[in-house]
Amino acid sequence: MNLEIGYKIRAAVQPMWKSGAAIDSAEHGKITRFLASVISKKNGFIAFVLVPSLAIAIYYFLVASDQFISETRMVVRTIGVSERFDTSEKRDGRSIIGGDSLTQDSYIVSNYLSSPQIVKKLDAEIGLRNLYTKSEIDVLSRLSADASYEDLHKYWLQHIGTYVDGPSGIIVFTVRAFSPEDSVTISKAALTAADEMISRISDKAKQDLVERGQHDVLLSLEEYRRALDDLRKYQNETGILDPISSAKMLSTIVGKLTEQKLELMVNLKSLEAADADKTARGRQLRRSIEALDEQIQLRQNSLAGNSKTDTQLSNHLTEFSRLETRRIVAEALYEATVRNLDTAKSTALKRTTFISIFSDSHVPEESRYPDRLSQWLILSGGLFTLWMTVTLIWMSIEDHRI
Repeated sequence: MNLEIGYKIRAAVQPMWKSGAAIDSAEHGKITRFLASVISKKNGFIAFVLVPSLAIAIYYFLVASDQFISETRMVVRTIGVSERFDTSEKRDGRSIIGGDSLTQDSYIVSNYLSSPQIVKKLDAEIGLRNLYTKSEIDVLSRLSADASYEDLHKYWLQHIGTYVDGPSGIIVFTVRAFSPEDSVTISKAALTAADEMISRISDKAKQDLVERGQHDVLLSLEEYRRALDDLRKYQNETGILDPISSAKMLSTIVGKLTEQKLELMVNLKSLEAADADKTARGRQLRRSIEALDEQIQLRQNSLAGNSKTDTQLSNHLTEFSRLETRRIVAEALYEATVRNLDTAKSTALKRTTFISIFSDSHVPEESRYPDRLSQWLILSGGLFTLWMTVTLIWMSIEDHRI
């Protein structure tokens, strides 16, 4: 009895399991047949290649707006630079604005043409946003009317091109717009802004050059004044204007006194030889010689003797030499900074940095973008390649299921 019941239960459960499996298998088969019908060669080619390719052709050949390119070629030039000025201002391989390359100024201009600052400036001056949001521009190419400045900057970067030729410093600047006139208008406004920028930086460099020279003059003048004050204070305290000159004068006096002493000693020797040194004349000569000895000794002590008096010149000669040397050096530095300031002012007046355009933009006669045929062929070829890849992968999966 128990066996019967168990058998019946198993018999009842088994059909239910087989029924669920049959349902899942049926649903899986439907999905497989649907995908197979969709990804079949014919339907897949139509859905994933022909229809998108047709839509792309309609857009490029019937809807896409023409884009015109304005190209300008220029170079940044600097004139009026003195090569005899300070080495930091020489033009040998250096930028007038600051840098180690002659093309540094060109890279500065190129970077400025791509900066958000010029986008704001052009939007305020010529209405850059309005030029790219016109209703006649197709929807996919047109800038959104409520675009932020960040979006406008991204859009600007997509519609301009800057190239700097390293060896020559030549800048090639291109602008894409949706009318010939707009491309030229935007290009000229951008180059005017760039020229103002480079002039502003050049003026700032000249101003800094002059201010640095003036600052150096003030510092050297202050040092020169301190040196003079210290020397004058020393002279007032010691009462000696120039120990060196005083020493020379004392040496001359000592020499003359010694000469007179020698002359008197010769006369005294003559009297002694005549045995007349006891006479009044001999006694007078001895007193004169003694007086000269005292004067000579006094002068010698003033120069470099053992006296410790304040008037001893040798005690003040070292300090005076130090102060005088400091004064001479400070005076020379002051004169040099004054000459540099004059040269800086002269250089600043003559130096000019500007953008020189040798190939100006002109109104284009034909649109160069979009390149309709090549763009359509590239996108269609990409879609065909993608469809072929997916089809081969699906066929490989189906083969493995068999």
